[in-house]
Amino acid sequence: MKCAPLFIIGACLLPSMYIAQATAKTSMDSILKSQSIPCSSELIQLAEITLKTNPHRILSYNDKSDEIHLFNALAVTSYRDRDSHVSFHGVKNTAGRCDTSVTESYVLQTSCSDARHEAFSKWDFQGKLNERTYVLNSKRIKGKQAFLTDQLPNICLVTTRQVINN
Repeated sequence: MKCAPLFIIGACLLPSMYIAQATAKTSMDSILKSQSIPCSSELIQLAEITLKTNPHRILSYNDKSDEIHLFNALAVTSYRDRDSHVSFHGVKNTAGRCDTSVTESYVLQTSCSDARHEAFSKWDFQGKLNERTYVLNSKRIKGKQAFLTDQLPNICLVTTRQVINN
């Protein structure tokens, strides 16, 4: 390979292992590598999109790994201003393809009406589950919902859910 421009020369000299590390990897890779789980590639991709490069730990539920039909794992991930719980699910559907979902929960130090206007302003209002819980639908991400539940004054419990049917 011949690289001419100076800014490309540095990239040509980098070992391939450094280039491979540029893609986001999560600990979902090592969990699924050690077990024979249906939907492994879909779950790895979902974890990379969800967790990005944020620090996290994942604990999978594996009673008898050779008999797993439904995969479930819970992650704790850290953001700059908060931690959240993230739950991953994967199952083979009747057509033999994989259906997956990811659910994330965290609290915001604001009322849910303020959170709705600030962080979820581009989401469609679907309705209310009860007097304190708004249900919103993402306009950008198919199958993604947000549930905003007022807690103590100026605390909002946020849960997002995305279901991916293949």
